[in-house]
Amino acid sequence: MRHLNSGRKLNRHSAHRLALARNQAKALLEHGRITTTVPKAKELVGFVDRLINTAKKAPTLSVPEGVRFTKPLDKEGKPRSLREGERMATPEELKAVSQRNHLRRLLLRDLHDPKLVRKLFDEIAPKYASRSGGYTRVLKLDRVRRGDGTPLALIELVD
Repeated sequence: MRHLNSGRKLNRHSAHRLALARNQAKALLEHGRITTTVPKAKELVGFVDRLINTAKKAPTLSVPEGVRFTKPLDKEGKPRSLREGERMATPEELKAVSQRNHLRRLLLRDLHDPKLVRKLFDEIAPKYASRSGGYTRVLKLDRVRRGDGTPLALIELVD
């Protein structure tokens, strides 16, 4: 019995399932919609929702021009004074940038695509800022796959 065993195996071992989820998530985030089988689409929903939630957690604090995060060094490697218009970052700015970089690394670990992570942070996450979940929609199509008769579904990002 499968009590408390969530998720589908999809006839793949764990590394293959993760690769499948990554590849389909990349395609979905890049194109906005993809066609796949119904069980794969249902599994992809949770994976993509977690990615978008992670991107939404990033602080939106923008760091002004001239803010330094490390002490400036001269040619000999000795600390030098700040130039006109430069200042050291405040602890809040340091924390925000550190948290944003941490979340970016987490998404890079899951997606392996820096351009897509940038798109996730800059375009997709702000689009869903006021939405608290349900970023994807699965629509069962009225057709089956020609080779084996598997029911197909369309999964898309909600507008």
